[in-house]
Amino acid sequence: MGFWRSGATSKPARMRFAELYANAVERLGDRSAPARVGALHTLEALGSEFPQQRSAIINVLCAYLRMPGEDDGPVRVTATRILVVHLRPASPGFWPGVSVDLTGASLTDLDLSGCQVDGDLTLDGAAVHGVAKLRRLIIGGVFSLRHAIVHDHMWLERSEFRGQVRADFATFHGDTWFGESTFSAGASFVGTTFGGHAWFAGCTVRGAIDFSRGLFRSSAGFRGATMPSVSLADTTFLGPARVSRKGEAWNIYAPGWTVVTDPDNESVGQLLWLGDPRLVSPPA
Repeated sequence: MGFWRSGATSKPARMRFAELYANAVERLGDRSAPARVGALHTLEALGSEFPQQRSAIINVLCAYLRMPGEDDGPVRVTATRILVVHLRPASPGFWPGVSVDLTGASLTDLDLSGCQVDGDLTLDGAAVHGVAKLRRLIIGGVFSLRHAIVHDHMWLERSEFRGQVRADFATFHGDTWFGESTFSAGASFVGTTFGGHAWFAGCTVRGAIDFSRGLFRSSAGFRGATMPSVSLADTTFLGPARVSRKGEAWNIYAPGWTVVTDPDNESVGQLLWLGDPRLVSPPA
């Protein structure tokens, strides 16, 4: 049964909503964990009953997750579950048209696989613990991870980024997989550190992608990717950066860089900076 009967847009219903909403937000500060969980479920029910208020409900859930909560694990799990279930188009409870702002949040075992965020998804300065699963994620607006720290692996294969991707000065300690994803508006990874394997194979980037001043500590895979405009200014690859042929040319071209063909396979090669000692002939 809903909170009210027919005529939910009437003034009494709106007043009832305001009272329940204010009460739930107040209870999120209660010392009792069950009280906080109850408040979260009240907010979820309000969002289901009042579609026009869903953005406000999402904002409250995100604000709660942005708060410090080392001893608040079960409540944070509930908040995350409520958030995620309403971002999955396959769910009957999908909430379209919202943005998600988790700036500075501490997140554990984040699983947004199969989710759709029609607005922006912001993880600027967030600390992501455990394996983050964002496979087949669709983001209609900007996807921002500037200065985020991902402590484990992050899986983003076959995702669709319709707005810009901004991951400047982010740190990915584990493997980062963007394989077969689509970047419709380009991406910026300026100053980004990839501690594990960075996989961009099969990606389609329709705008410019910028890895300037980035650091790839392990291998990087770009084979089969379509990247018409790539910047690698002052980028460092400590492991191999693998590319592939596209017709007579290589699929990746960046000013100041060249490709050395594999001796045993002419269809693949390795990106090298033109000043790399391996390209300089030894003196006679």
